[in-house]
Amino acid sequence: MNIFSSFQNRRFYRYFVLSVIILLIVLLKQFMTLLLLTIIFSYLAMNAGKRVQRVTRLSRSLSIALVYIVVMAFIIWAVEHGANTVAHQVKSMIHLATDSSWHTTGIFKEVYKNIQQYSNSLNTEQLISKGFTQLNQVGHVLYELILALLFSFIFSMTYPQLRSWSMTFIHSPYKRFFGEFYIIVHRFIIILGRLFEVQLMICVINTIAMVIVLTFLNFPYLIGFAILIFILGLIPVVGVLISLVPLTVTAFIIGDWHTVLVILVAVAVIHFMESYFLHPHFMSQRTHMPILVILLNLIIMEKVFGVWGLIIGLPILTFLLDFFRIQKFKA
Repeated sequence: MNIFSSFQNRRFYRYFVLSVIILLIVLLKQFMTLLLLTIIFSYLAMNAGKRVQRVTRLSRSLSIALVYIVVMAFIIWAVEHGANTVAHQVKSMIHLATDSSWHTTGIFKEVYKNIQQYSNSLNTEQLISKGFTQLNQVGHVLYELILALLFSFIFSMTYPQLRSWSMTFIHSPYKRFFGEFYIIVHRFIIILGRLFEVQLMICVINTIAMVIVLTFLNFPYLIGFAILIFILGLIPVVGVLISLVPLTVTAFIIGDWHTVLVILVAVAVIHFMESYFLHPHFMSQRTHMPILVILLNLIIMEKVFGVWGLIIGLPILTFLLDFFRIQKFKA
């Protein structure tokens, strides 16, 4: 009876600590994007640093520093090519909008007429206000990305010292609480990191497949589009659809409706493969869950948490199954 009572107390104490963590998340929800990005970047950097250390025999700090140097070089290179691609897109769209040859005949005449009527009815002040709002949101996202990279670099470089300092909490009078707190948080980070690595692999496969199609169609700024597709591919399922907008615009500019049709078919096929094969299949192999459960999880979590739900929805479900000892996650 005493053994059973002890087991019950230990189990419910773990539930209590989990409840405290959930309460903290609710209170700090405005910082969740920054926190999650920092966790993901730190996990990937430290794992990459270990691989570099094994190959080069450099020290831990130098290996991680090398990883961040390569990442920053890639980001600068990607921004440069991405900016050129965006500038080309804007210039081409302006040229297309002012070219009278496509909107003076057939169905395009009616389309252009409707667009012109709609544009005349728009309030310029509202457009400017919405534009500044969008720029502010983009600026905030970039700010959080830069801050997360900085925090992850500091965390990765000073991890041994941070770990040593955190042990003071484990050996404090509240060691039971902080011990459970550490176990729960550490377990979730491991699950999140492992599943995000799978998403990276899926993203690489999608990017390669799409680049092959774009090469066949002789797309301009191929590197810029490859970077765009890769970045958007980090968002499961939805990212492929977002990339459809610049791809179809460019396809119409460089070709005709046949080129647009090829792009639509290619994106539809890749979207179908990711949604119903790649993502569920690889995630199912990693989490040992039925594919239907993974699909339902993506749908529900996207409604609850938005875009972030597509990224952290499955790690949350996997963690809860692991926490309640229903299905153990093999890290």
